[in-house]
Amino acid sequence: MTAWALLALPSLTAALTLGIARRGTLAAFVAVVGGAATLVLAVVALAGAPTGARGAPFAEELATGPGHVFGGLDMPLGVALSATSAFLALVVALITALVQVYSAWYLADDDRRGSFHATVALFSAAMLLVVLSADLLLTVVGWEVMGWCSWLLIGHWSRRPEPRRAAHAAFLVTRVADVGLVLGTAVLVAGAGTTARAGVVDHWTSAAADPGTRSAALVLLVIGVLGKSAQLPFHHWLLDAMQGPTPASALIHAATMVAAGTVVLTQLLPLLLRADAARALLGLSVAVTMVLAALCALAEPDVKRVLAWSTISQVGVMLAPLAAAGAGHTAGAALGHLYGHAIFKALLFLTVGWLATTRGSTAARALVGSGRAHPVALVAWAAGLVSLAGVPLVLGGLTKEHVVAAVGDDIGARGPVAHLVLAALLLTVVLTAAYATRVLLLVVIGEQERVRSRAVMPGAVAGVLLVLAVASTIGGLALGVRLPATGHVPLGLFALVLLLVVAGIVLGYALERLGAQGRLADGPVGRAVGAGLGLDRAQQVLVVTPVTAAGRLVSFVDRAVLDTYVRGAAWGVLGLSDAGTAGHRRSRPTSGLVLLGGGLLLLGLVTALALVGPS
Repeated sequence: MTAWALLALPSLTAALTLGIARRGTLAAFVAVVGGAATLVLAVVALAGAPTGARGAPFAEELATGPGHVFGGLDMPLGVALSATSAFLALVVALITALVQVYSAWYLADDDRRGSFHATVALFSAAMLLVVLSADLLLTVVGWEVMGWCSWLLIGHWSRRPEPRRAAHAAFLVTRVADVGLVLGTAVLVAGAGTTARAGVVDHWTSAAADPGTRSAALVLLVIGVLGKSAQLPFHHWLLDAMQGPTPASALIHAATMVAAGTVVLTQLLPLLLRADAARALLGLSVAVTMVLAALCALAEPDVKRVLAWSTISQVGVMLAPLAAAGAGHTAGAALGHLYGHAIFKALLFLTVGWLATTRGSTAARALVGSGRAHPVALVAWAAGLVSLAGVPLVLGGLTKEHVVAAVGDDIGARGPVAHLVLAALLLTVVLTAAYATRVLLLVVIGEQERVRSRAVMPGAVAGVLLVLAVASTIGGLALGVRLPATGHVPLGLFALVLLLVVAGIVLGYALERLGAQGRLADGPVGRAVGAGLGLDRAQQVLVVTPVTAAGRLVSFVDRAVLDTYVRGAAWGVLGLSDAGTAGHRRSRPTSGLVLLGGGLLLLGLVTALALVGPS
């Protein structure tokens, strides 16, 4: 029942908040209280969750649900609470509660703040449903509700055209990719005869399963995951999503939406291990995405979009163990980095949101030296970037080391795609440390005349940032306690990762000190990156223009060809009508009487003949 309560509480919070949305302050208060209550319940759930077997982290055998049979299809609709799912639920609840508190300040003057708080609560409930679900139908429901909520959050400032366009882009791109997830799920469910994840896994890992069908279904699922996780070729929607409020960005990038794909593939890991084509597709996408997005973060002229490129890259890191899946600690490494990324990326987004309020912009030039405006902002920004860079012993460093260890474990037996993923991962470690160093120096160091001595930071905002800063620093202590086994990092691998991180820091420092970083961001490369690498233009040329041209062609055929026959028939009827009307108007009354009399005489004659004839 605890699992169902974890779903019901944020859903109830969303409903109550929406009901009083017009009373903004009260709605914000209800949302904050609901978020805090969900967090407390998540702590209780984690404390009482059964540890279960390390090889079955989501404990599907403990699922409870109403249960239905529809058309011969078994639909148990169960949710399960294990140590792993309870830990992930705690991460989601923590980030959501902090975002609700932060939003109460950030949107204090927004006349639609109540609806924003309600959507955040519903977003949290949808992600919790994905985490706790032991039924593929419920997983799809949570998945789709998140997509709808992302559209609402990104387009919250819908009075402006940019957020409206960004929301539509995010919705359409993720919906197109979701076709793959829905079809893949339908194939798995139809073959197994049940929506229960345990039954699906048992059927498709048995000898009776068709390998080709299984592989095709997993390829479709991977396409859905790539879309939701903003991996190539679906990555550009996440950049456009920066038009939404900063708390929405923190939620989408940290604890929901982009991380959902990692959870779903981890839940279906036994099937993914038997689908080489799906892992190859996943591996190629994440390998290219990791490196390309990290390179773009080095040249991006807007700090908030730097964090967006970073999320795209880091989600690739998160998915890397699954792409190179072996018999090792794949699940633990992927979920561990999900946890670490949620903490430090939420910290960075919420910090840059406050910094932007002191300078009125998120552009790199505007934020020069802004971190010195408040000691809490300085500490928070530094803690988040140190964790993002993967410095050893902090949270991000530990999770990244486990990812590298999981991908590199027994790499010789995993094929060429796994080698590609490992090479891209090691290069990404260097590039991540480089762009993290870049934005750290940018925000901390600057001309003295551009640095305000002190800016006002509300106590609630300072508290949110300090909690996340502490978690980003020492949060690694929670690794391995509740999550699946993350494995052991060999000393040699630890030294290699440390060397790569140091090389990245040196590279970032050199680029900044030599002025090359500024020229890169302000030059044609920076402009191209700021424009999303021209992908919007390519989408306009390759998709929008052909579709609109086809629409105009269909409209022309409909008007000029099909409607011609209809209009021709109408013209004929109207012509006859006009001719009759004209003839009637030209006729004389005497002629009419003669015709009427002749008609009556003819009628009488016919009647007389009929009567005389029989006699």
